[in-house]
Amino acid sequence: MKKLLLESMLLVSHVEKKALNLKFNPDVTLIQGDNDTGKSSVIKTLLSTFGAEPPKVHRNWKAADIASLVHFKLDQERYSIYRYRGAFSLFSGNGQLIDSYESVTNELGPALAKLFGFNLKITNRQGVQETPPPAYMLLPFYLDQDKGWSGTWCSFNNLGQYANWKQTLTSYFLGLRPDQWYALNAKIKILDQEKQEPLRQLKSIEAIELKTIKELSSIDFNIDISEFKQDIENLVTQCNNLRKAQAKYKQKISEARTEEIRLNAQIEIVAHTRDELNADYAFVQSNLENSVDCPTCGAEYENSFAERFSIAQDTETCTDLLASLRKDLARVRKEIELIHTELNDSSSKQREIDQILAKKRGKLKVKDVVDIEGKKSLLKHLKSEANEIKVRLGEYTQEQNALKESADKFDDPERRKAIIEDYGDRFERYARKLRVTGLSEHVFKNVNTSIDESGSDLPRAVLAYYFSVASLVVEGEGSFNFPLVIDAPNQQEQDQGNLSNILNFIVENRPKKSQLILGLVDDAGIEFPGDRIEFKTKYTVLKASEYPAYSKEIRQYEMAHMSGNAEPN
Repeated sequence: MKKLLLESMLLVSHVEKKALNLKFNPDVTLIQGDNDTGKSSVIKTLLSTFGAEPPKVHRNWKAADIASLVHFKLDQERYSIYRYRGAFSLFSGNGQLIDSYESVTNELGPALAKLFGFNLKITNRQGVQETPPPAYMLLPFYLDQDKGWSGTWCSFNNLGQYANWKQTLTSYFLGLRPDQWYALNAKIKILDQEKQEPLRQLKSIEAIELKTIKELSSIDFNIDISEFKQDIENLVTQCNNLRKAQAKYKQKISEARTEEIRLNAQIEIVAHTRDELNADYAFVQSNLENSVDCPTCGAEYENSFAERFSIAQDTETCTDLLASLRKDLARVRKEIELIHTELNDSSSKQREIDQILAKKRGKLKVKDVVDIEGKKSLLKHLKSEANEIKVRLGEYTQEQNALKESADKFDDPERRKAIIEDYGDRFERYARKLRVTGLSEHVFKNVNTSIDESGSDLPRAVLAYYFSVASLVVEGEGSFNFPLVIDAPNQQEQDQGNLSNILNFIVENRPKKSQLILGLVDDAGIEFPGDRIEFKTKYTVLKASEYPAYSKEIRQYEMAHMSGNAEPN
């Protein structure tokens, strides 16, 4: 496993003519400051320099148009990564430009994956295997102040570009299957992609062959009886294959219709719930007394701001869920439409074959023969081409089978079971330490679970899950170990006892093999090892006094980035 160690980060705004240089302790770095001192903006920039975009970057930070440069060490090799707007450059330890990147997904992501030894490939929504962007590589290591504490695996933007990505990612990072399995599986998927073109060619050849046989069936009276019988047998085989395909399409339609019914039912339930919540909210808003009587049951309830805010939050949650369900419903309906199209195409081909068979099984009639030998020659050529393609497809299949056999050697169900049990034990133990007692049993058995908690319990439950996953990742046999970056653990107004307990938990339970970057407002009097960086000035974390020296330093990297060959000192 490769270990990445952050050494320093340089931030320069040529717009504001200000700069900031941070040095990170190899063990623990505490970034402390009151609200509005810029600590979260700095931490978010640390991640975004690697191409992983945290949510909610402040508009003033965006307006500063900051260039960032992070120096880091990967095992014993030093590197630097530079970012300005949407462009990136990677440098070796001696300042030699390795490469520059304009696209995060297509260029930077694969480059960092190769450097870090990140072997996971995910199938995109076009069915193509690709290396996921850096956000997916860094997810287990980051808790974002604005969004990361509300659930699991959600600290970066734009994570929905892949279907079922969370299950794939948790399985990879926790080592449910080792890194070698994913490398082999990626090769299998690549071969699947390579097979698509010969499969398309074979389909086209078979379509031309079918058309030619159809033409011959109406005019050919000088047909070799053995070839004639073989043609019929071939057509019967194709017809049977089409019928089987139609049965599968009908099954898919049935399943999709069931999903459509389920989603419609869920939409109706959520919409009804949202309407009720809107009515509740309107009712309490219209009544400004300290308590109100329920119009339904007559019970008396507190009419506080917190109660009204809670109803508003529930309404927003229902609205978000409703939008998500409607999006899923649209996807299912599109899927049904596509399957119907494929079914109609298949049915049309079957009718053509049925017509040809009906003619050939009936009484043969003598007709004028036009270019009959040419059509026979074409058929032979098509069959020859089809056979060549089938040989190639067979070679692909043989290679895939060999790769699958090798991959299966790394797929150990007992190993997966042991890791999941270890995860559950850690999660349960950490939850107790953080005084979270209401979690259901299933969250300890599901590695990509959602956290069903609320109030101040939710961020503590998320922290317990985060440490369970992070410790397994760091202690496992995966590809790389990125520093743990935790921003603002005092979420949902933790009382002083819980805050002290949270910070003590982080200090005592952080994986010993990991560097820790921790951002917070109040340290609750807890002693932290390592170094402390304090931000004391509100609304401006960058400093004008540091601009002359650091603008000169970063300018060398900017020039190298733009020219493609300069070597900073």
